[in-house]
Amino acid sequence: MAHIVLIEDNPENATYATRILEGAGHTVKHFSTGLGVARATRNEGADLFLVDFNLPDVDGNVLILTLKRALGGDSSPPFVALTARSDQISRQLATRRGFDAFIGKPFKPQELLDVVNELLGTGDGDG
Repeated sequence: MAHIVLIEDNPENATYATRILEGAGHTVKHFSTGLGVARATRNEGADLFLVDFNLPDVDGNVLILTLKRALGGDSSPPFVALTARSDQISRQLATRRGFDAFIGKPFKPQELLDVVNELLGTGDGDG
């Protein structure tokens, strides 16, 4: 299965998403801040990124620009916005910044799996 990087500062949200993804067979590497993610993931690789917008050190909409540049631009892995900022303006900004999908919090497990599996081309989301 896939190696997924989760960038989420809320421990409960991180645990929730990690349990869902690991339950479906994925490996999850969690970061609670955005700094250093590009360096760490460039060495280890990642198949997909889940990025919160409201991080303590950098906005997720800014972080994606840095990560995409560091990881190959248009050839970088898919990025999913995973955020409580789910208004229409935030969704439009995420699209303009280069996110491949958007999941608003709170989310249901199947919603997360459906988006991840669609972007990875791994099936119907049933794990």
